[in-house]
Amino acid sequence: MSTYNARQNRLRIYWIPIILLIPGLICALGLGAKRHSVESRNKAVELAVDYSEMQTLSVSSGKPIPLLLTQFKHSGITSVAISEELLGDLVTTGQATYTQQASDLGPLTVIHISNKRLEGRVLRALSVRLAPGMVTPNLASLKQGEIPETFVVRAAPTTLNGIGIGLPPDAVQIVKRADLGVVARLQNHPALTKEAVRAEIDDLHRDGIRILISSGEEVFGFKGLIPYAAETIKSSGLIFGSIEFAKQKGDARICKALGADFIRVHSVTYAEMAEMAPATAVERFERAVKERGIRLCYVRLPQTSGQDPVKEDLGFVSSIRNHIEGSGYKVGTAHLFGELHRPKLFMALMALSVAAGLVLLIGSLVSLSSAGMFGLLISGAVVFAGLSVAGEKGAQLLALASALIFPTLGVTAIVGPYFKGENHEKRPLLKASIMFIAASIITLCGALLVVGLLADRSYMVKVNQFMGIKAAHILPLLVVGLAIVGGLPIFNQPFSKVRTKVVDSYRRMADNPLFVWHVIAVVFAVGVVGFALLRTGNDSGLGVSPLELKFRALLDHIMVVRPRTKEFLIGHPAMFLGIMLLLKRRRAWGLPLVVLGVLGQASLLNTFCHIHTPLSISVLRAFNGLWVGLFLGVAIWWLFVRERHARKKA
Repeated sequence: MSTYNARQNRLRIYWIPIILLIPGLICALGLGAKRHSVESRNKAVELAVDYSEMQTLSVSSGKPIPLLLTQFKHSGITSVAISEELLGDLVTTGQATYTQQASDLGPLTVIHISNKRLEGRVLRALSVRLAPGMVTPNLASLKQGEIPETFVVRAAPTTLNGIGIGLPPDAVQIVKRADLGVVARLQNHPALTKEAVRAEIDDLHRDGIRILISSGEEVFGFKGLIPYAAETIKSSGLIFGSIEFAKQKGDARICKALGADFIRVHSVTYAEMAEMAPATAVERFERAVKERGIRLCYVRLPQTSGQDPVKEDLGFVSSIRNHIEGSGYKVGTAHLFGELHRPKLFMALMALSVAAGLVLLIGSLVSLSSAGMFGLLISGAVVFAGLSVAGEKGAQLLALASALIFPTLGVTAIVGPYFKGENHEKRPLLKASIMFIAASIITLCGALLVVGLLADRSYMVKVNQFMGIKAAHILPLLVVGLAIVGGLPIFNQPFSKVRTKVVDSYRRMADNPLFVWHVIAVVFAVGVVGFALLRTGNDSGLGVSPLELKFRALLDHIMVVRPRTKEFLIGHPAMFLGIMLLLKRRRAWGLPLVVLGVLGQASLLNTFCHIHTPLSISVLRAFNGLWVGLFLGVAIWWLFVRERHARKKA
């Protein structure tokens, strides 16, 4: 029986799971459209500079801070980050002095501040931030306007140094008069209390401050007060900013407690800016906004001294604004993402699609009886439907199942009938191109289901993430490889015979002598796949060379969104070339290339697993990877054929 007739027979048998795929795909498409709408309505990005850098720049340039703020506002800055003052800062600058005394209740600290206005502010801050009875005299016992010369705190000076006393009022007023927003930077403290948390947030709310971020290595409220801090922030209407890549302790917990009610912040540290070219920093901010859902860019200035640092810094900020706006965003006031809901019926229908995909995958490798097909379909539907109502873990497991099934199905269903190399095509170039596109379309069906299953704000801000990124890359490759070694697909045979043939195939494979070139080939293949897996993810831990960074920037400039390297340079060309060789009955080279090509299909689906990346970017990245990978595959084949003909003529 020809490959075409065998495929037609299988289509007639499996028309039910094929039809059952459609409702879930339609639901996923609808949820994807809603997500795209939510992303499209949230295009405002804030640009913030640090107030301390404005102070330094004011000294080096001789320009007053209000003038600098006006200039930076015209260049694109929308807000200024102001760090909370600590009591220890006042002691360091001589504005306050400590005297330690002993008592039966423990150490006492006598605080003296000569400036009555500042002393009143500190007394109020400590009275509301510390437990009742810690500060003497009690603020409530004083007459209105009465400020004592000294006051006593029942604590050691070292404990008091890290206690915050709020944002400096003068700095806040200067920024507000420049018509800029204030981003509060709050410092955590081990002795933080609920009273202190409430007082800090109330002060920010009273001053009309919208956004707060944590300063230092710990988030505000770490450790024991994170849930209370998150609740207080939400109830006060403030927006918390989570700094990506900062690895602040407690960040994941406070983001979880906030749900999706926060924005993501990108910053380049002082140390990085010292080594980084301004143009590279500009591209980094642009990519963060365009590809990772960043809504607040915390801009560190490249220059605070020199011949004309103000001019250079203004140009740097203007360049960031121009690049962000050139990517379709606007510089303005940042907002939270809008609501996004997944109806339970939609989740159940998408679960049914995953079950149908599993049945089709098995049916692409072995023949299933009608009873076997229905039994597998029903049991799969029950299990996956159960996962669809099991909360986010269930949704994540469904998404992982989709990521494992559909890239594998694309290869086994479209290329599988040619694994044995029994058919010779007269127009292999066109046939291989069509087969490559068809396999990719099946993979994209799985990607669409992932988009629908994880269509929630918590994934858009990375509170929740797709689970099993590396497994989704390696397992489809292993399944296809094991199927090929086992002699699959095998049709029109009972399962007992199929099992016997597969076991015999594995035995023959194990009995074959091992040559040096086998070892070299395996080591090379494992190295390529292993390197690709190590590079998977935004924070993979494997460094990127400066040359590759330049290459990526070039691709971004030419193609708007660069395709993934493991797709357009490795996976997709390998898949096309493998198909071509199978159509030419060259199994020895064709099959290994097809297995390697599965990496491209897995990566294609994985592109859509990064829900924090805007959907439009993922679509464009996948499209660019497909056409460039196919073009490279055709070009390599054409060069191979031309060289072969040239040798024959010689």
